[in-house]
Amino acid sequence: MKIEPPKVLIISEFFFSENSGGGILLKNLFQDYPKEKIFILHEDVNVPSDSSIKSYLLKKPSKTNTYLKKKLHPFFINQLINLKNFYGINRKKKVDSDLLTKLQQFKPDVIYTIFGDYSLMCLIKELKLKLGIPLVTHVMDNVLATYTNKKKEYNLFKYLIDASVKRIAINFKMSVEYKKIFGYKFEVLHNGIDRKKIKKVSSKKKLKTVTYIGSVFKNAQLNSLVAISEVIKKLIDDDHKIKCLIYLPENQKIIYESFFPKHQDIKIKIHNLDENEYFKKISESNLLLLASNFDKDSIDYYKYSWPAKMASYLMSNVPIFIYGPNNIFFINDARKTKWAYVENRNSVLNLEKSMKNILYDSNLRKEVLRYAKKKSSDFELDKIQNKIQKILGSSQK
Repeated sequence: MKIEPPKVLIISEFFFSENSGGGILLKNLFQDYPKEKIFILHEDVNVPSDSSIKSYLLKKPSKTNTYLKKKLHPFFINQLINLKNFYGINRKKKVDSDLLTKLQQFKPDVIYTIFGDYSLMCLIKELKLKLGIPLVTHVMDNVLATYTNKKKEYNLFKYLIDASVKRIAINFKMSVEYKKIFGYKFEVLHNGIDRKKIKKVSSKKKLKTVTYIGSVFKNAQLNSLVAISEVIKKLIDDDHKIKCLIYLPENQKIIYESFFPKHQDIKIKIHNLDENEYFKKISESNLLLLASNFDKDSIDYYKYSWPAKMASYLMSNVPIFIYGPNNIFFINDARKTKWAYVENRNSVLNLEKSMKNILYDSNLRKEVLRYAKKKSSDFELDKIQNKIQKILGSSQK
């Protein structure tokens, strides 16, 4: 018997998009969900004007903020945001009468959230109490790593976990570990992709294109991604025909571009690719990159993560190369099940050797692709969409 999809109130920093991990996840999870049964509260000012989904922007555009963004370097904007967050930790988003009226008219059956900062979590709690409907929570990263010496944030996060009727983790490892910590079952639900969207491109060019598309953070993958680009520069200087393309969100490009080596064949670009352009770029590549830093703070934060681009990478028919430590779950999984070629030693010499292997050893490339194809079945979009509908539907029982 098919379960009728409930009306869902989504609370997130992100709207459905193609340029952030959270936005991609939401877009894919709810791609075929009845649009008239979705209402999303979000903080994303770049919502398409033609969107048919009911939504409410939680952060109203400010003329002062717009002016500062035009005048200041993104690094200083980030510093101001951190300062504001530090001094404004007790400031809570309030449910104003206009929003409450809209929600009462929509009459949601369930709240689904992928969390956010302290202020957004306060709003989730308030709406849970005001609306009196079931809450479904989905944990994307090891947020507990950021709550060291932050008792207030931890207590609020734990309250939301305790108050949930269904809890979801981004992968199996997080599900196991969070059950130990909180004592509840966590379903597993990660990003998926429609295999038909993958472009098939045959490249016989001698020039090898190595590609990274997505966000980069200092406490996750920046250092290792820079190390990869430095090795690529050395290989290019040694007469290897290689081009490296790194697509980052505009603010991250401005902040981090100077970290990468300067070379005409190492290009740091703005990630403003739409879906078709994204799939075209990865299919035109000879190697796709994933990375994680080796320092303790990065490992603690990133260890249970599951990159949003994983599904498209696995289905691309392009080998994946990963540089990072074994104690990151997706890296250890790749090493064990061979769906990517992994260099897990923090060594430039070993990194260079591994890069050469995966770029030029045709048998190794074929083996990696064979295991990636097998792994990709876990990311079929219809399975994942059916699962979120089942979870949301059963939340009302």
